Amino acid sequence: MMNSVQPSPRPLALRLPPARHRLYTCPLRRAFTLVELLVVMGITALILGILLPVTGRARLRAKAVAVGAELRDIGLALEAYSFDHEGKYPPVRVDCMLGGHFYQLPYELTGEGYLPKPPPGTFLSAGIQDRFNPGYTYKYRSVGTLIYNRTTVIPDGACLWVPKGFPDNEQGEGQTYSSLRDSPVSWVLYSQGPNYDDRRMKEMQYPVPRNTWYNAQTKEGVIVRMRLRNGNQIGSF
Repeated sequence: MMNSVQPSPRPLALRLPPARHRLYTCPLRRAFTLVELLVVMGITALILGILLPVTGRARLRAKAVAVGAELRDIGLALEAYSFDHEGKYPPVRVDCMLGGHFYQLPYELTGEGYLPKPPPGTFLSAGIQDRFNPGYTYKYRSVGTLIYNRTTVIPDGACLWVPKGFPDNEQGEGQTYSSLRDSPVSWVLYSQGPNYDDRRMKEMQYPVPRNTWYNAQTKEGVIVRMRLRNGNQIGSF
């Protein structure tokens, strides 16, 4: 008996819904209300208010550390100069014609190769600028010879006011020194630091007294490095 071949079943036709039922759309997102927008803005402002001061303080601290490192290097240049010049240090300069370029780093340090030379066409005495006072070098103060307006040499014109008992037992009273042999401080290098107030600093007889040094909390004061008569170097670092 021959087997009958059964015809293959016809595929079932898919019954698709009408086209209008196959078009599905995502529901539109509801727009922010004014209250929700204000809440988001408030939270964003709060986060920024927390993070920005922290970031700003970190940048300021890093900048102060970099200044301290550069002052250390300049201090080494001063000591090298002293070794080569029988214990003497370069003179201090004040030039009324140059405005804020008073107490510049000594030209002797660049002229003899201890520091990089300044770019041409500027009033700078060295190729190192104060990070807190761009366009000007760090400041240099010492005792002894002062060169005034580039031509007048005053043997004891450069002075430093040093508190009594400085640096271990600093007191409110002090004395002005103009002789390297007598002064407890040989030289001072300093950056004006942030928020520099020249009038206030002069009233406090900066830059030797500690109360004129940079304070990270108040963000005021000069960033200093100085050499004591005994050869030690101290400062706000």
